[in-house]
This record gives sequence, structure tokens and C-alpha cells, in this order.
Amino acid sequence: MEGRLTRRGIDGLLIALAAGAAALAQADLDGPPRYDGAGYAVLAESLLEGAGYRAIDHPDEPRHAHFPPGYPVFLALLCKAAGPADRVVHLASIACTVGATLAAWRWFRTMYARPASFALGLALAANWAWARAGSGFQSEPLYALLGWTGVWLAAAKPGAREARRGVLIGSALGAATLTRQVGLVLAAAVFLEMYARGRWRTLMAASLALAVLFVPWVVWSAMVGLEGAGRTQAGLLFRAGHGIAATVPDQLLFYIGRIPDALTAPVVEVVTVFGGTPRLRGAAVVWSFAATAVVLVGLFATLKDPRRRLAGLIGLGTLALLIAWPYTEAGRFLIPLIPALLVGAVEGLSRAGRLLGLRSRFGRRWSSRLLLLAALPYSAYAAATADRRIEASRTPAFNAACDWLLDRADRIGPVLTRHPGEVYLLTSRKAVEVETSERPGSTDAAPDAVAEAIRRYGIVYLLVDSDRYARAVASPLERYVHERPQRVREVFHAELGGSLVRVFEVVEPD
Repeated sequence: MEGRLTRRGIDGLLIALAAGAAALAQADLDGPPRYDGAGYAVLAESLLEGAGYRAIDHPDEPRHAHFPPGYPVFLALLCKAAGPADRVVHLASIACTVGATLAAWRWFRTMYARPASFALGLALAANWAWARAGSGFQSEPLYALLGWTGVWLAAAKPGAREARRGVLIGSALGAATLTRQVGLVLAAAVFLEMYARGRWRTLMAASLALAVLFVPWVVWSAMVGLEGAGRTQAGLLFRAGHGIAATVPDQLLFYIGRIPDALTAPVVEVVTVFGGTPRLRGAAVVWSFAATAVVLVGLFATLKDPRRRLAGLIGLGTLALLIAWPYTEAGRFLIPLIPALLVGAVEGLSRAGRLLGLRSRFGRRWSSRLLLLAALPYSAYAAATADRRIEASRTPAFNAACDWLLDRADRIGPVLTRHPGEVYLLTSRKAVEVETSERPGSTDAAPDAVAEAIRRYGIVYLLVDSDRYARAVASPLERYVHERPQRVREVFHAELGGSLVRVFEVVEPD
């Protein structure tokens, strides 16, 4: 017993060190909040100022219901305890990632013997996507820690105090759902598993704990939605619902390519999105279909195995939601699902090996080791080239435009931009976002809609930036400036780091 505990402790220590080192190697510890991270930071500031859960970067300061409050509350507590330092947030994210990796490894141990579970734990710790997101100013690290802790507790052997365990499970899953609402799928999978096992006391306690945490957010979101004060996740889904028939095939093809990328290297994305010869693109498509098929076969196979059924419920349930959801965030939504995808890959490879008569070579132990080996090359490359990627992600032109608005702009008033949270954090100016669909090739915010926003909010400046990420939707502000040049006057421009950012003063509202 003592030897087993010692081996378990050593395994956990090695996995924790690997997870921390991998996340730290790709971290930009001084990186400011960007995109959604800026939105989270604005909400945290609102909480710290005692304004409630409001978008204080907006001229109307409306109540907010788009992002659930878990991560903004986490940021506010960090800021209260350690001060408003970006580095503190990144280090806290790394700590969450280490904890999430250990929780997932403990879950692996409920399904596999020590060699396979250890290899899977290391494969997760070293995974390039898991490690890259693991230090980010985003909600994934906290969500992964809470969600996989709840899964591990639910999968562990029943004990004498099942009601207490249920409260812990429900609290972890409830907090995860308040961090990212996709946690509802995680909770549903766990509750189905407890129902199938007849763990009624645990199920009831967990359900009650989750309801206590999550129902108030549902009520809040409904109130905000009825007021029309801001976007809600349900509103986004219903708004896109009319195009569900077109959405599902597109999303299915997208995730077929991203599943193998998430487990090994972004080969399919690089070849199919950023350019490649027809032969390479064809090979990448074949690889993506074959690799995804292996993972999906493995996930479906777990549904027949009580020890591993939870992995299939989580993986297939979450993928079903992602395929129906109209946004992809460039594959970011897939990152917290990687532990379940690893289980699917182990099961799929094991079955493929038996079909090929290679059972001794491709059992679960060797399949897990193969996944670890497949993860290492690109993870090492990502760590070695992290400085180059971080430098490329800098936004000197955007920052220069915000500096101009802060120090040299003459007029007082809000800004119209695609990145209101960032503008507010850098300039303290209220800012308004132009409505976009976030889908490549879409047409967004016609000039009349831009003109209406200018009139309604008294916009005095337009910040027009070039695409800041791959395959971004063309800026509606670019179109407005091009079609109605008499309404604006360029007062600042900067072309730095391969990006062009301009500031226009509104001289004659429509």
C-alpha cells in the first residue's frame, strides 16, 4: 500500500511538473487581456467598483448576461488579493491548468491501469493546445479545473458520505457552468452516469447544489434578455436557429479537422486554412476523417463499458452541442474537451489494433503511449517558438491608436470599434461594438446601422483596424468609411506589426 501511494505521488508530481512547464513555456506573462479576455476584465472591474454585473465600457452601462459571472468573479478576487497585475492572472491560469491536469489524470486512473493512465496524464500535460490555453487571460483554465474536478469526484469509488460527495460534485459542476455554460453538458453527463449507477443520494445532492448555483444566473439572463439590455447565449442560439440546417454540416466539417489537430498538431488547420498544395490538402482531409473516425468510434465504444461510459457521454454530448452551435472561436471550444478525446482515441486505437491483429502492440497501454509520442513533437516546437508567436500576436498599431485617444484626442465621447473592452481598458473611454456575425464571408452592419449607432450613442471617433486574426470578418466600419467619406475625417493612423489601424473623427453624423 505504501509503495503504491509512493508511486502514485511520484506520477502526480511528474504530471504536475510537466503541465506547469508546458504552460509556462508558451505563456506571455505580461500579455494584456484581449478579445473575450478584455470583456471579462471589464466585468471584473465593474464588480470591484460596486457597479454590479454591468458592461461599464458601454455608454448605457447595461446589465450583462452574455458571459456568465464565474470567471469575472475569479478575476475580481485575484485583483482584490494581489492587485491588478496581468502577470498574476496568467500565473493563476497556470495553477488552474496544473490542477485540471491532475484532476483529469485521477479520472484516467478510474478507467485504466497505472501505465496507461500515467501516459495519458503526460499526454494531456504536454498537449500543445491545452498548454497554450493554460496560461491565457481566458476562462478555459478555471473551467477545466472545476469541470474535471467534478468529473473525477463523480467517477471515484462510492464512499460512506455520498450526500457530501454529491454536494462537492454539484458545487464543482455548478461553478464550472457559471464559468462556461457548456458545463451544462458536463453536468448532464455526470448526472446520467450517476442515474445509471443508481447513486440516488449522490445525484440528488449534486442536482440541488448545482441548482442553487446556476438557477439565479438563469433568472438574471432571462431578465436581461426580456429587457433587451444586452446579448445572451440563448439569444445568440435562437437568432442563428433559422440557419441550423446549414450550420450543422459546416460545423461538422470544421470539427472533423480540429479533433486530430487538438490531439497532435495543427496540421489540418495549417494546410487547409493557411495554404497548401492540392495534394497536401487532400492528404490532410483524409487524415482528419480517419483520425476523427478513430476517436468517435472509441467514444461510442465507451458507452457499452460502465467504467468508461462517462467519457463517451461527455465527449459525444459536448461535440453534439458544438456542431449545432453557430460559432467556433477557431477551435477554442474544443480545448476543455481534450481529456475525453484522449480516452476516445485510446479506445479507438485499441479496437483498430485488434481488427488488424495487433492486439499485443496496440492495447490500451501502447495506445496511450502512442498518443503521448504523437503529442510531443509539436509541443516541443510550440515551446521553442513561443517567443516568435507571442511577438506576432502583439498589437502595436492598435495600442498606438488607443494611446492617441487617451493623450491627444480633443473631443470627449464614446468610440465605435470592434473591440470595445480593449479600448475602454486602454483609454477609459466608453466604447460601442459594431454588430458582427463572427463568421467568415458574412455581411455585417450595413452603413445605415453604423450611422444609427453613431447617432444613438453620440459617437465622436471610429477606430478602424485591419484583421487581427485569421479569416476575420471584414470590418463594417471599413465599409462605412469607404461609402460615406464626407461623414468622417481621418485624424490618426498607424501601420505597425503588419497591421493598419486608423482613427476617424465624426464630423457630420448622418
